[in-house]
Amino acid sequence: MNLKTAYSGELEIDTADILKFEHGIPGFEAEKEFVLLPIEDNEEFTVLQSVQTEALAFIVTNPYNITVNYNIELDEATVHALQIMEQEEIAVFAIVSLKETIAESTINLKAPIVLNTSNKKAKQVILNNEDYNIRHLISSESQKG
Repeated sequence: MNLKTAYSGELEIDTADILKFEHGIPGFEAEKEFVLLPIEDNEEFTVLQSVQTEALAFIVTNPYNITVNYNIELDEATVHALQIMEQEEIAVFAIVSLKETIAESTINLKAPIVLNTSNKKAKQVILNNEDYNIRHLISSESQKG
């Protein structure tokens, strides 16, 4: 299917790649389907693009590549909702707020997006861990500077 995107114009996507958010994303509960789109010449960040709304897209990244000692525990409700059977099925992303410089940019470690790569079910999970916040400076722990 063809998809109009916020950053890359119109693209053809495979419907098998559509991620299903049963309850949407907090603040965007009506948005139930997204796709992950690569960013040209950038392996660190990816675009989480709404299938329904062209202008709705988030920059996401693997938080384990940005932070040291990031650790989450999924509750049973999340494991059940995403039908996770094996740990290997899990992919974790965090929404990034890009600013003019990477030093000013932040990553939301408090509410990662958890994806079951087997069935494409996803959910933004709000963690109870007080060590993580929604505006964590990328530069404060960046392993790549």
